[in-house]
Amino acid sequence: MSPSRLPLMETSDNNAPSSPASIPDSSRRRSGRVVRAPQKFSPQPNAPQNDQSTKRKRGADHDDEDAENGYPEEADEDDEELSDPPDDEGDEVDEAPSRSRKTKSKQKTRPKKPAVKRAKVNGSAPVDTASTPHAPAVKLPNRPKKTSRVVIAHPDGNGLYADIFGSGDSSDDVAAHWFQRYQQDDAIALADIMNCVLLAAGCEQQLTEDDIRDPDNSANKLSELEDVYRQTNISDYPLISRAKGTKNFRDLLLGFFDSLVGLLHQTDVLYSDEDLLDNIQRWVGIMSSSSLRPFRHTATTVGLAILTSLIEVTKQLDERITKSNQSLQAESGRRGKNKNLVESTKKALETANRNRDFIDGKVKDLFDIVFVHRYRDIDPKIRAECIEALGTWVCTLPTVYMSPEYLRYLGWLLSDVSVFTRLEVLKQLGRVLKRDAEKLAHFIDRFRPRLVEMATSDSDVSVRVAAIGVVDILRASGMLEPEEVDSVSKLLFDSEVRVRKAVVGFFSALVQELVENKVDEIGGSDALEEVFGEEEEDNYDSLRKDWINIKALAENLAVYDEQLKEEQDDIRHGLDVAADVVSANLPDSRIALATQVLYEKIPEINNWQILAGYLLFDHSTSAKSGRSRTQSVEAITKKTVAPDPREEAILLEVLAAAVKESLAPSAEHDRHRKRPGRVDLDAQDDAGIKLAALIPRLLNKFGSDSAMATTVLRLEHSLDLDVFQQLRQNSATYDKLLDDIVTQFNRHVDQGLLNEATAALIHARQYDELQESTEARINVLWDTLLSSLRGVDKICELSARLNLDRLALTELSQILMKISKLASISCCVDDLELPGSSRDSDLPAINILTGIVHRGLLIEPNDDLDDTEDEVVAFAIKACLFYFMWKVRRWQGALDFTLDIRDEFVDQLVMLRKNFVTNLIETFSSRGFNDDLRLYAVGSAVDLCGLFVFLRPIVDDPRNSKYQKLRPLLEELPPALITKEIIPIFDAAERAYAKRANKQLNDPGDDEDPLDDELPPEDDEDEDLTEQERFLAELKAEKILCELTGKLVLGILAKVIDHTGPDAGKLRKRLNRNKTKLGNSYRDIVAYLDEDHLREMRGGKKKPVAKSRAKEAAKKPALSAELIIDDDNDDEEENLRIEDPFEDAEPEEGTVEDLRRRELLDDPIEDDDDEEEEERPAETGEPMEDDDDVIGD
Repeated sequence: MSPSRLPLMETSDNNAPSSPASIPDSSRRRSGRVVRAPQKFSPQPNAPQNDQSTKRKRGADHDDEDAENGYPEEADEDDEELSDPPDDEGDEVDEAPSRSRKTKSKQKTRPKKPAVKRAKVNGSAPVDTASTPHAPAVKLPNRPKKTSRVVIAHPDGNGLYADIFGSGDSSDDVAAHWFQRYQQDDAIALADIMNCVLLAAGCEQQLTEDDIRDPDNSANKLSELEDVYRQTNISDYPLISRAKGTKNFRDLLLGFFDSLVGLLHQTDVLYSDEDLLDNIQRWVGIMSSSSLRPFRHTATTVGLAILTSLIEVTKQLDERITKSNQSLQAESGRRGKNKNLVESTKKALETANRNRDFIDGKVKDLFDIVFVHRYRDIDPKIRAECIEALGTWVCTLPTVYMSPEYLRYLGWLLSDVSVFTRLEVLKQLGRVLKRDAEKLAHFIDRFRPRLVEMATSDSDVSVRVAAIGVVDILRASGMLEPEEVDSVSKLLFDSEVRVRKAVVGFFSALVQELVENKVDEIGGSDALEEVFGEEEEDNYDSLRKDWINIKALAENLAVYDEQLKEEQDDIRHGLDVAADVVSANLPDSRIALATQVLYEKIPEINNWQILAGYLLFDHSTSAKSGRSRTQSVEAITKKTVAPDPREEAILLEVLAAAVKESLAPSAEHDRHRKRPGRVDLDAQDDAGIKLAALIPRLLNKFGSDSAMATTVLRLEHSLDLDVFQQLRQNSATYDKLLDDIVTQFNRHVDQGLLNEATAALIHARQYDELQESTEARINVLWDTLLSSLRGVDKICELSARLNLDRLALTELSQILMKISKLASISCCVDDLELPGSSRDSDLPAINILTGIVHRGLLIEPNDDLDDTEDEVVAFAIKACLFYFMWKVRRWQGALDFTLDIRDEFVDQLVMLRKNFVTNLIETFSSRGFNDDLRLYAVGSAVDLCGLFVFLRPIVDDPRNSKYQKLRPLLEELPPALITKEIIPIFDAAERAYAKRANKQLNDPGDDEDPLDDELPPEDDEDEDLTEQERFLAELKAEKILCELTGKLVLGILAKVIDHTGPDAGKLRKRLNRNKTKLGNSYRDIVAYLDEDHLREMRGGKKKPVAKSRAKEAAKKPALSAELIIDDDNDDEEENLRIEDPFEDAEPEEGTVEDLRRRELLDDPIEDDDDEEEEERPAETGEPMEDDDDVIGD
């Protein structure tokens, strides 16, 4: 392997003045590659050395950036043709250009700000002062915001530069005019062409004819030009400028040199006057190795353009040689051959071969001087220029450049650090592979794994999309391994929508290949046409030819979905869902995401009725046909398209996603996607009616499987029920659908299915015309479930733990789960308060439910039954909470109309509340660690007490004496719970999240209890978790902490906890201890505890300035702007706009509580309008900024 070569390093300033020591001596022996030693930074001659305002240090870490793109040492040693360049290519150390920055004026009056990291433009860091003791340390001048000049007009207005960019003439005409001037005076014309290149680089200095006639001094002359250019402080140049007028600059520049080389070839001056091309090559070659990025980039672009034109000339010469050989052979084979013609053809052939050899030499020289050094330049734009040119050469002259000697550069740069360069490489590879992929087997074998890796796991989405397109070309050529095909096909389930869309063509081609194989197995397309002929468009219930496509689609989706299932662990759903720790409503599945991008590509998905007909068809029945051959083909077809159960489940998910796209399209996954051919409103209504008729049929076939029935029920969400509300003749269709939904609710115990059925019933209740029929079916469900509950209550005492076996516990858990689901649909107060019959339990169901909560009291652990017992308690808690919420809503309506509430009803509710709270306290206080039920019980106890907060202003009003009996409902939780239970529970949740997220917590205060060093036992199992599992565990721990904190904050604001007693305010202080240590979500939640902040946010009012604080501020010394910002950092939460959910509970004006709460005696009285917001839930306003973001980076 060749020795490692350093890449050309980019400096931080294009225009930094050169050190005198860096100017090369004219007597120095130079390499044939025309390179110069790296230039060092030194101060500008007129810049004062002690002016620190214009200096900026660069750290030594920038030196590491310059070694990023060392190419191409990663090639295999045993690969001779695709190996690294030979050793002689590595004998040169590329020079280090400097990063360009302009000097900012008047910086002495500006305050010192932290340095902002800027993008690399050009060059290397200044040399270490230790190695150059005589050169003082300098800082690079800062870059200005804008450059006033980009495109530079030639001073006299009549040079070549003006002809190319200002005359409006074509490139051929400009080249012809220059050629005429060259014939008159070659030195002046050559000086003109090189001055044009300098002007294109942004340099106004010019070469003279004496400079052209002194080629040995060319390097020194360019060094002088570089020094002058640095002092102009031009950071932009036309090739990279986006200024107006530079759009076609590159095309015009390249077009001229292409026309020039073509003209020289046609006039044979290219071969007769070798000095012409040598002079251009010499100057361009030296400039292409300049330390200045504008010089280097412009010269590289020109050199590559000349090289491209020479390769085009080579192609023409090859064609001429081929035709001459053919003519010579044809003429020599004739009997009466024309000797003069043969001689002239031989002479033409010799001339063409001689010219071809000459061009080969020039091309080889330019390739070695320009491309070999610049393809690994530090600037990604220059590397991309080289790759673009190489792709053009391969396509222009594949006989030469489609060889490993040149293709290896494309392969090496597939691993480039720049996204821009990788994209250009993939673009050129796509061009090359589309033409002759079969001829590049060796190259493809070497770099195919890298291409697949880029498609599947590149850090940039655009690169992945481009790589998928290249890999698709390899697939079409049959040059991918099966495992590579699988890895790319699985990208159809990728989380990035652009990747999924990019792989649609790849996946569809695989499906089509499978379809063709199945058609061949059946007997060919002719046999299918004979059997099916012209199919009716609306006949979806009988065997169809396009069902073969559906079968092929299902097989492919099933294969790749199964592979992903093996790679990923299933998410656990059990007590977590029951206790509301995680949401039971999962996001779109992989199949649904894939269907969204396949919707427009595959007709069978777009027309979902074909898919529904395929699923409803009975594939087990025998086919009937009149003719034997037809019967045989039809039978084979039917057997071929028959799906297995796994494929049916996948196709049901495809159907659900396709229906959603068709009837209720969501723009979340692709907001800008254009959907052609969308159906009109009438067609959508008709499709909705057909779907409502199809769902019962699908449930009838797949209803026995809970997972498949869940998918079918999801179809109901896409229905527009206004159609059934307006068209009463279709009400029977929806009534049948409701009956089937209720049947599925009774039949299954799967939580996913119950969630979908519950959502469907809630959906139906939203429409007045359908509400009555929906309520009737819900009442039937209540009767069934409550009868089952009382049946279990009659057998044993449900408030005692561990008195049921596993089977009975599971049955009770299922009953309670369904009750909790029904309670969330509509008001359940009457159903739960209705006493039972004498032959069953005579207690109301709500009393049974509150008694079941007592089962949460943990006395003796039982590893076999504890999880099931906790699940029973969790569902009972959830049902009870819904009951209290519906009860509160009913009483709230009664109080709005000042209606009387009977004393016995109040006593019953007070007793129920007391028993429920007591059982909840016993549940979470009997447990030593934060399991799911303990956390759920704490949050539920706080929620229950906060439900009745709306009663406080009514009960406290002396005019409402008849409502004084409601005061027991306002009791807060026992104050002793704060220190004994709630704070320890919060401590454990906080520490669990801090450990998983590696957060450093603050130490407790002097008046706070010390931390307990004991950790939950599950924290010791982290060593066995994968990285993804650790991340999920961290997210879950943060969710638990934030939900618990949110409930505690609401309880504090509602004054149901931490309000009275000796420890009042202790919980509030504890929540604020690590306010800035546990992430933005936690900080935003705790921000609600800032009462001043809540008052300011109420109604968008500004907080009045406190007089006392103003006096204190007057005593403080004046602070600078930076310190003022930092001083206000503690009050940054005041930037939020949060609505107080309990603002109606204002204490009476003038009381001690009012003064203490508001802190000020002269605060304005709140408007009466504010009381109208008493039941509005708390809302989070604009997110607060991080502490670290206040001052700035």
